[in-house]
Amino acid sequence: MPGIITHLEAQLEIPGFLDFAGGLARHFRLIRFDKRGNGMSDRVSGAPTIDERSRDIEAVLDASGTERAAIAGFSEGSAVSLVFAARQPERVGKLVIGGGFSQGRLAWGDKDLAQHEADLASIRENWGRPGVPHYFSRFGPPLDDVEGQAAYARYCRLCATPSTIAALTDMNCRIDVSDLLPFIRQPTLVLRREFEPITRERCRDLVERIPNTEYRELPGSEHPPYRGDTGAYVDAIRDFVLGGRAEAAPVVGRRVLATILFTDLVGSTAAQARLGDAAFRALLDRHDALTGEAVRRHGGRHVNATGDGLLATFETPTDAIACALAIRARLGRIELPVRAGVHTGEIELRGEDISGINVNVAARIADGAEAGEVLASDLTRQLMIGSPIAFEARGERELKGVPGRWPLFAAAGG
Repeated sequence: MPGIITHLEAQLEIPGFLDFAGGLARHFRLIRFDKRGNGMSDRVSGAPTIDERSRDIEAVLDASGTERAAIAGFSEGSAVSLVFAARQPERVGKLVIGGGFSQGRLAWGDKDLAQHEADLASIRENWGRPGVPHYFSRFGPPLDDVEGQAAYARYCRLCATPSTIAALTDMNCRIDVSDLLPFIRQPTLVLRREFEPITRERCRDLVERIPNTEYRELPGSEHPPYRGDTGAYVDAIRDFVLGGRAEAAPVVGRRVLATILFTDLVGSTAAQARLGDAAFRALLDRHDALTGEAVRRHGGRHVNATGDGLLATFETPTDAIACALAIRARLGRIELPVRAGVHTGEIELRGEDISGINVNVAARIADGAEAGEVLASDLTRQLMIGSPIAFEARGERELKGVPGRWPLFAAAGG
């Protein structure tokens, strides 16, 4: 999973890249791809969500006939690789994070918003212009290297448009998938060069939160793995992937990462008293048919009915939020006000049922929603950064029976 600046064909012209890719290919079947919006992939408007990019890894594995792989995520590709490893543990044997992070610079707190906006403006204005300093100049040759700067500028123009790079940079600076790190059980190697831009503290944070991880620091200051001493980088990956520590951390029961949706009719007791049992039962039958069809259409699994609501799970937050908004719209047409709670976390499968603290969290989030509101946890929102669905902050709240305070967000649209 490459960094933000990639082009499958043009990369082959970069000094050092063939040494790096060729070094890996001597030991493995190497699968490379351009992410959507980058390189030889179709251009997109804005930035794809982490959710979409995680699905893209799955699509590449399917297209290449690969059931299980070691995933190496570099720089901007690291957060997506972490999400995919947590979501699809059966398809990831080992995980390598090179110069990577789970929290963007704004989320980490080492960059203020004014400087961030200035960086984005500089990218839009100067992307692909040789010899002009901007946010990504540090990844290229020195500014006084006229020939090298011309080649680097051409490479940048081939990799993406100025607006796409700015949108991706904005998303990457805001992303925070750190809550997923404890769910990653694959043996993981975190690599960093001693003086590169990604700080030692941010890499150490990955090591502390991921259960089965080792950290290795290589000499040098280059951020891209194909610059500087590529041999040391290849050797570190080779030794880790082909070496020991093949066992993942033990898992109790059948635990999976999922996005949980709870819905609940608002004022159902008063409606039942007003309409009578028979009429209200007919209304609930209509509710069950509409919500069940919405769950199926959005690829979810209907776990059970909750009297006047439902519990369902989805592989991705995007599907869960889209389903919740669709349910709200459909029930609104028959004057059934509904509230919903959505949360992403690890659950335990118990036959057809599910259990675990994250199921309780989703239920409590739903309890705190207003009529007509789709309320989501922060991790669910983070995985959808870049989505056309907007989220409005609802502040931090205590959830009954759940430790801590939880930032919650209302999904707009539908």
